[in-house]
Amino acid sequence: MKRPLKLITALGSPALVLELIDFLSNSRQYQYNEESSSIRKLFSRHTLFELHLICTAASLKNLASIQETLAQEYPSINLCPHAIPCDDISCNGDDEDMRKVVYDTVELLSADDLVIASGGRKTITNRLIEAGLLYGCMGYLTITAPDGKERASDIRQQTLDFNVLWIPTRRFSEERRTRIIKDELGDNFRSLYLLPLAIINHLRNDRIGVDQKQVEADLAWLQRLPKADLHCHLGGAYDSGLLKALAARLLDDLNVTEERQTVIRDAIEAITGKSCHQLNAHDLRKIRDSKAGKFIVHGLQNLECLWPDQTEPVHIRTAVLIKGLSVEQIEEISRDGRAPGEWARDLNWYMACGDLGGSALLQTESNLRLALHWLMNQSVQENNSFVEIRFSPDNYTRAGLTIPQVIETLLNAAHEFMAEHNGFHVNFLIMATRHKETAAMTAHVAAAVTFGNPSAHDAAPHITGFDLAGQEEGNDPAQFQNIFMPLHHHFINITIHAGEMAEDDKIWQAIYLLHARRIGHGLKLINNKKMMGYVRDHSIAIEMCPSSNIQTNGFRRFDRLEEGDTYPLKAYLDYSLTVTINTDNRGISATTLSNEYLEAARMTMGGLSRWEILRLVKNGFKAAFLPKDEKDRLLKRIDEEVFTLILNDFFPVRKNDE
Repeated sequence: MKRPLKLITALGSPALVLELIDFLSNSRQYQYNEESSSIRKLFSRHTLFELHLICTAASLKNLASIQETLAQEYPSINLCPHAIPCDDISCNGDDEDMRKVVYDTVELLSADDLVIASGGRKTITNRLIEAGLLYGCMGYLTITAPDGKERASDIRQQTLDFNVLWIPTRRFSEERRTRIIKDELGDNFRSLYLLPLAIINHLRNDRIGVDQKQVEADLAWLQRLPKADLHCHLGGAYDSGLLKALAARLLDDLNVTEERQTVIRDAIEAITGKSCHQLNAHDLRKIRDSKAGKFIVHGLQNLECLWPDQTEPVHIRTAVLIKGLSVEQIEEISRDGRAPGEWARDLNWYMACGDLGGSALLQTESNLRLALHWLMNQSVQENNSFVEIRFSPDNYTRAGLTIPQVIETLLNAAHEFMAEHNGFHVNFLIMATRHKETAAMTAHVAAAVTFGNPSAHDAAPHITGFDLAGQEEGNDPAQFQNIFMPLHHHFINITIHAGEMAEDDKIWQAIYLLHARRIGHGLKLINNKKMMGYVRDHSIAIEMCPSSNIQTNGFRRFDRLEEGDTYPLKAYLDYSLTVTINTDNRGISATTLSNEYLEAARMTMGGLSRWEILRLVKNGFKAAFLPKDEKDRLLKRIDEEVFTLILNDFFPVRKNDE
């Protein structure tokens, strides 16, 4: 039994339309040359039963002639005209009307039995081909007669001279795959593969992070991208101005009188031998050295040791100290007197950079709200669409808050912020510190079990995971297996800081013993190719934080005359690992997520292509701790945003185009 066939073409010359019908009818009355005959055989198992004609008002005069011929020669073929509401295609408005008719018709007819053909109107034919490739068809057919014979009155008797061209849709698809996808696995945003090949090649070849003269332009492009930050600590997300505001508010919230503040400040100045507004990092380091009796890595390390004789709580003393410092002093003291870039390349030094503020000041509901609002607002301003914020709730209970109160305060503040910022979403991870008391870790596990809802489907912020951070040496993940067991029983998503400073064995323990779905930093994974394969095959994401990684490990920037180890990011990408780019502690590193992408490129020999940057952006959303259906919706929205952004770069919309 023959399969039915539908033909759609533009109504131009009736003779051209009839050529197509004759060719597809397989009637022995019409003979073709050898090449055309071989194409005709492809349709021998089909029967043409519908003819769809796209008609302008001017071409409708030819419709009667075709109807008459069909009634006499092909009575079984149904004629279906589709009128365009214009006399001819003579302006953009006419083209819009024509395109709507063509697209709507082809979408309705689209199937593997639809043939698109050239019927004499090139403009309409081009639109038909576009629609056929978009919605689906059997292929494209065109028949021409050489030397202008298509104008002859006896054209249907000249079929041996016809040139027939048949391009099946399969060929378009195969060529598109060969030329555009090449050796890739389709790891980038799906819509990018629909772009013209010239744009795709530009994205693949144009590199970021190789020319210092292009830094501002590169950063501007990165800031426009929608991004996800999956490794972001609340306690380290400060700037000096925010710290002063937090210090002042904490003292007000706790009703610390001016007289009491003066007593504390006098004691600080007596110990340091300087007034607060004169204090610098060297003064603090000198006191710390004498108190500790040994070398210290940072003048702020264990800040409470600076005033062992004081009875006031550390958070109040810290607030009084910060209130008495200028913004410039806070920045200088936080970096231990070092200029930006002169990092100690030591994790203890890096962690001490946050001891001047961070969690010490987040001891009241209003300060938690202020710090979180600042962090979320910073994210929105640089077009971050999704953020996972990790925090240790027990750290914020020194002034009377309970762990549940801390969590509920953050969730409520995030919910209010999201209600005012459409398209922005934030979730939270509860974090434990491996080098602190076991009791605190146990309390955090219990809180994650109580508040955790990794499979929540509503738009509200949730606790969606658990993180283990802190000093790796002497604190193997294996030590915490039993403590983590409730998390496994309640299906809590887990990420582990591992392989940041210690060797790759810590990553192995995090994956096999604590069942981590993501690895924080994972810098030493590069030393174990077998484990890299396992991480890749099981889609375990690596949360890389370029600025932080420089500050703790001293990786090299290739756009500067610097020494250091090679950052493993590019090796991970080439190995098809799911790598994400994140801020870690945006206050300590004085960074933004956009800047982290730029740093990642500068730390890679030859930089990163825009295509690789977009792949990293997608990874950030793909690795989020979200239910699959919610993640799919998010990825679909971000895919559309990225596609529109790239189109705007190459085909900017002008007022006349709107």
